[in-house]
Amino acid sequence: MQLKIGELAKRAGLSVRALHHYDAIALLSPSVRTASGARLYGHTDLIRLHRILTLKQFGYSLPDIRSALSDTSVKPLELIQQQVEILEMQARQAKALATRLGRIARHMSQGSESDGADWLDVLELTAIYERHLTPQDMQSLHSPACGAPATLNTQWKQLIAQVAAAMRQPMEPDTPAAQALAWRWVRLVIAMTRNNAALSNKLKTLQERDPRAQEILGIDSAMFTWIGWAMAHARLALFAKHLTPRQTAALRQRQLSSMAHMDQWPQLVAQVRACMQAGVSSTA
Repeated sequence: MQLKIGELAKRAGLSVRALHHYDAIALLSPSVRTASGARLYGHTDLIRLHRILTLKQFGYSLPDIRSALSDTSVKPLELIQQQVEILEMQARQAKALATRLGRIARHMSQGSESDGADWLDVLELTAIYERHLTPQDMQSLHSPACGAPATLNTQWKQLIAQVAAAMRQPMEPDTPAAQALAWRWVRLVIAMTRNNAALSNKLKTLQERDPRAQEILGIDSAMFTWIGWAMAHARLALFAKHLTPRQTAALRQRQLSSMAHMDQWPQLVAQVRACMQAGVSSTA
């Protein structure tokens, strides 16, 4: 049996373009030439095409198929084992993707209509987090200490908008209103990260360095600076209840002289907790 390319394409359920591509990459070329010079597909070509389609059905790439059919040094068992590993990896990736999309679907179903309209932002932010955080970190974010993730997300949006409005007024960080915003910020961070200081520090660093994350959430370095000063004043107001005026003034001077120590506290807390979890003695 000898077939023209159009006839073979119709019988095999392929496009003529696909057969031309197979020819171009030296995967399948017509091997029969008529007296007039026309090139046709012969019996051996049909057998090779059936094998190509079979391997393709099992998930092999075209370069792997070409090697399997043309390179006698390729061992069939190794080729099969390689494909098993690839398929198992794809299955793990598909399962992980399904899990991530399921979480996002639940997040959106619990949110408002505006959350649904911003579903691409949700997907993009999730992808940003997954590039910088560990699977354990992501699990913590999807299982907050209190409330559903969508509920916390709504609270965050409201708080960020209020902080941005306070900065535009401008509201001074030492005012009671600013301190109230700072305490709400602290409580939300604790809830979102399950009081994980290391995760909190990672999120802050990510947010400060990733411009796209800043666009999506509306939190930038200027907001971190403002909320940091508000937190410092909030702590001072809390300590002042237990200190003398002179002690309060001394503490205020030290606290507000430099904010460099602000980011060092979460790191230190994370290190202490890691030592505790590892069973390190306090006398070590």
